[in-house]
Amino acid sequence: MKRLWLLRHAKAGPYSADDFGRTLAPRGRKNAPAMGEKLAAAGCAPGRILCSAGRRAVETMCGVLPSLPADLRIDVMRRLYTFSPGTVLQCLQALPEDAGDVMVVGHNPALQELALYLAGRGKEEAFDVLHGKFPTCAVAELEFPESPHATDWDEGSAFLRRVMTPRPPRH
Repeated sequence: MKRLWLLRHAKAGPYSADDFGRTLAPRGRKNAPAMGEKLAAAGCAPGRILCSAGRRAVETMCGVLPSLPADLRIDVMRRLYTFSPGTVLQCLQALPEDAGDVMVVGHNPALQELALYLAGRGKEEAFDVLHGKFPTCAVAELEFPESPHATDWDEGSAFLRRVMTPRPPRH
């Protein structure tokens, strides 16, 4: 079973003219390592990370990295500084067949919309989060059926296993 984790960057500082260079807010710097621990506890072990080159995404990735396997490949890509799910999907489609399990660290609405596009079935509570607000530092975990060929990144081809947030949802 191939897995894909879509990690939205953690809480960033205030909006500014230099959106690309925005850093994490104090809450984001705290939540990224907490999410890393949750990911490790849930068995998250990507072989590769595709990360937006936007500063807040890179800082988020650096926060979760200590909890992930040390031998993974990291690709920081300017192209992933996008709010388009189609661009993220193109980056995934360009991966080699043997890429293994992948994590994408990026931005909304791209990641939320991509998760909804790929997930044809899954856990109801995970869909509830994706159909509502996909919070900062949230992760959507998708599973794809085993195939002798490359992952089929088609609409509805994945099972939405869970959506995790760094802290419990507010009620």
